[in-house]
Amino acid sequence: MSNTNRNSPKSSRNRIRLFEIASVIVCVGFICGFGAKYVVLPEIKESYRSTKNTVTYNEISSKVIEGDILDRNGNLIMGNASEGTGSFAYEPEAYSYAWLLGYYSVNSSTENKFGLRGNLNEYSLFTLDEQNKGATVNLTTDSGLQNLAYSLLNGNEGSITVIDNKSGAVLCMTSHSTISYNVNNMNDLLESDVEGAQFRRGTFENDPPGSTFKVITAAAALQKAEDEELSEDWFRFYDTGTYIPEGSDYSIKNYNDKIYGEIGLETGLNYSVNCYFADLGIRTGSEALAKTAESFMFGKPIEIPFLCTLNSSIEFEDSEPITVAQTSFGQGLTQVTPFHLAMVAQAIANDGNMMRPYIVRSVFSGNIPLYYHIDRKLTTSIGKSVDAKLKNIMHSTAEVYGIDEETFGMVYAKTGTAECANDRIHTYMIGFTEDASFCISMNNALTSKDIYPVARQLILGINEVYAENN
Repeated sequence: MSNTNRNSPKSSRNRIRLFEIASVIVCVGFICGFGAKYVVLPEIKESYRSTKNTVTYNEISSKVIEGDILDRNGNLIMGNASEGTGSFAYEPEAYSYAWLLGYYSVNSSTENKFGLRGNLNEYSLFTLDEQNKGATVNLTTDSGLQNLAYSLLNGNEGSITVIDNKSGAVLCMTSHSTISYNVNNMNDLLESDVEGAQFRRGTFENDPPGSTFKVITAAAALQKAEDEELSEDWFRFYDTGTYIPEGSDYSIKNYNDKIYGEIGLETGLNYSVNCYFADLGIRTGSEALAKTAESFMFGKPIEIPFLCTLNSSIEFEDSEPITVAQTSFGQGLTQVTPFHLAMVAQAIANDGNMMRPYIVRSVFSGNIPLYYHIDRKLTTSIGKSVDAKLKNIMHSTAEVYGIDEETFGMVYAKTGTAECANDRIHTYMIGFTEDASFCISMNNALTSKDIYPVARQLILGINEVYAENN
């Protein structure tokens, strides 16, 4: 009787049902595991996303056509890809854009990515049309200005950044860093044993701002004078060429040991008088200086979509007079990137409003928009009345540099020379026209005066870009 029950139709159906249930559970488990590894986790964890991209790219690399990259005028920067080969750029864009474009590749099980091509791979390589071509990326850059800026670097370590005043769009961001990198051959970069070879200086080089920070100190002092209804006499200072902050034995001196006598804020900024700004910073106070610096996003991360996040720092440590004095003229513990300094200029140019920077305007797959940037304000750095006073002083400072209104139009500027670690000297010029702001950064210039001729040519190039678009 028991043998008959064991082989009954009902018992067989139960075993089949159990097998079906077990099979479903295994399949569901496999699907969940696969989905978690290749769908869910890649969205929340970078390491899983890298694994997914590596597997995907190994499968499609022989037939994918990398999407084109265009400048703001629709000119091709990088493209002409065919199945199984990456995009390429003609000269001079192959060099002038190299540090900005970067690369994307997969070697065995390792994903290699740098710059825009690395961060836009989801669009340019993994979002394909019927011809297996990736999406088209439209940048905000002007290739003519980009090429000019690269030529002005003349092979020297440094960077040049230009930003539209009203929108925050990047018109130019070029860099040179120890080797000449051709974007068509990423092995130039990957196989280089030169220290700092993969350094995009404009966005990753954190150094003291030098005397460019004096515009921040000036803004803080102007705001204090406005809030407390202080007269112009409060800005007066008698310069002897040496300044020793209270409680210290450290002597602050002016460049070339110059002595200026009795001066005010405009002369102090025009001639970048260290002693004047050391004293002005101490009288303004560390709290006011820190508040103004933070309003210009010092110490706060700034994202440039699809490119990187800028980082900076400002610290008064103990608020002792010597610390405040050094910070006030751009030394001390302040660290900032050249791109961020261009944003400081952009905020002043835009009536005190700092815009969110961006370099990718849109991404399209055929006529289908996949991404489109919307302009927005990042922060209000200073009020309009303080901004107007600061502009007037920066305009007269530009004229001291030989950037006259008749030849160049209305230009506003401030230079800086920073003493950095390992006995390095970092020179800058920040400034703006009525249309765009800029930062020129040079690592091998002896003084900021070496930047003057570069600035003049860059400004003429900026004026030409806007003249063509008007």
